[in-house]
Amino acid sequence: MEQSQLSRIFLLATLSLAACSAEAYRHEADEEVYRILGKKRQAVLGKEADQDRALFSIEAKKHPLRDQLLARIEKGKPPLVHLTLDRALEIAAENSRDFQTRKERLYLSALTLTGQRNRYSTIFSGSASGQASGVGKDKSGQGSASGSLGASKILSSGARVLGSFLNNFVKVFTSGGGWNVSSLLSLSITQPLLAGFGREVALEPLTQAERNVIYEIRNFERFRRTFCIDIVNEYLNLLELDNTLKNQEANLKSLRLNRERSEAMARAGRLPPFQVDQARQQEFSAEDRTISARSRMKTALDRFKITLGLPIETELRLDRSILQKFQSFGVEAQRISPEQAIAIALSNRLDIQNSKEQLEDAERQVRVAADALKIGLDLSASIDVPNQGDKPYKMNFHKFEWQLGLALDLPLNKVAERNVYRSSLIALEAEKRNYSLFIDQVKQQIRGELRDLELAFRSFKIQEQAVSLAKQRVESTLMLIDAGRASTRDYLEAEQSLLSSQNALTSALVDYVLRKLQLLRDLELLDVGQKGLSLDPSTIQRWTQSGAKKPKATKK
Repeated sequence: MEQSQLSRIFLLATLSLAACSAEAYRHEADEEVYRILGKKRQAVLGKEADQDRALFSIEAKKHPLRDQLLARIEKGKPPLVHLTLDRALEIAAENSRDFQTRKERLYLSALTLTGQRNRYSTIFSGSASGQASGVGKDKSGQGSASGSLGASKILSSGARVLGSFLNNFVKVFTSGGGWNVSSLLSLSITQPLLAGFGREVALEPLTQAERNVIYEIRNFERFRRTFCIDIVNEYLNLLELDNTLKNQEANLKSLRLNRERSEAMARAGRLPPFQVDQARQQEFSAEDRTISARSRMKTALDRFKITLGLPIETELRLDRSILQKFQSFGVEAQRISPEQAIAIALSNRLDIQNSKEQLEDAERQVRVAADALKIGLDLSASIDVPNQGDKPYKMNFHKFEWQLGLALDLPLNKVAERNVYRSSLIALEAEKRNYSLFIDQVKQQIRGELRDLELAFRSFKIQEQAVSLAKQRVESTLMLIDAGRASTRDYLEAEQSLLSSQNALTSALVDYVLRKLQLLRDLELLDVGQKGLSLDPSTIQRWTQSGAKKPKATKK
């Protein structure tokens, strides 16, 4: 190939690489990271796991709901949002700072992995330089230029291979001649024979980076489930407050009717005036409680808007049917023993798998640190092939030069390596203790959650009976009053008992649902959807492993 042609090719390659914009590099990083996360997520959670990059994307959503609502407010239009539970989860995931931080942590772990994978791939390099030199006004100066292309690779054995092609151009300005060009083709390899030899030691940074991505994927899945329960908790507490307000309003209406009936009976001489005063006093108290309940509801709604990242002026319409949906799938006694629940948790829990594999990391790092204490002995070999005479791009393989050598590094001072090794042993023992403690804590947690769930179930059943009894008491008291056999105080007490039992029933239902969801999360049986966040009320029926998407432990 002509010298000028090679020069043009080299120049074009240099310019094309220089033309890559920062945005192009950003897009390239995103594509590689999201591809890694999709594949790793399938490896961790199974083939059914969604690889949609939207689940991991750290980019802000275009035209988010908050901006849409602010635009409506500026135009004087009502910022109304019909907020189902799934919609609340979707909005929370979109706007939550914690959720975004978690996604960024996941992204950065995969980004680090791309760097480590690149380190162990074939790395190409190229460079060029040029200069001119002379003395004063003397025209006998000269110019020179050089260029090189190279490739290097770290092998799994620990060997480092380097290949390069170098060009040197020299011209004396006063000679009138052309450029003198020389070339050199080089190949070298250095293989550790003792310290640094072997796949485990050589690939340690890559191995750890691969595993760190898996740890972050598991952590992210656990976070999604915990985050989901937190939002469900706030949503159901809002519905509980709303139900309390509705009960309070119904109680106020009933007490108002009772006061009117008492006044009519007093005018007819059938009721003493002090009982009318009792009815009025209870009506006033009920009205005050209703105002307080309405204020608490509005305050809680405003807090929830902040949680969701929505403008405070937004009007939220909640889905009041969701509690009935949860209840329709059954508030039932637990059908699982502590031993069964613990076995499911130990088999399925993503954080347990992380803890177990981090213990394996500590064991591996002890072996890597021990390797650094060995004698350093490296075998090196190289070959250089020059060009043929005045043909710079035709290599003379008959006149190659070679070198073969051994390099010995005696362990005369290994204090730093010794300290790293001893520290790794201590870290291993600490990791063993942490793993053992974590297993015990999980067992304690599951046993406690089963007891709490049983308590919530019994409380709900008691409150169901209490509501039924309170309704009967109100009805019978009204009939007794009409018959002159009961006082206004009896009716007021019956109404207060009904109100308290109705509120307690709603509270017991919310408590049961949340306890059940927490237990399902800690058995790793809670499904919060493959894309974004969602929760099917029927999920509280899930008890056995047959309904679980059992994660697979992956070591790399």
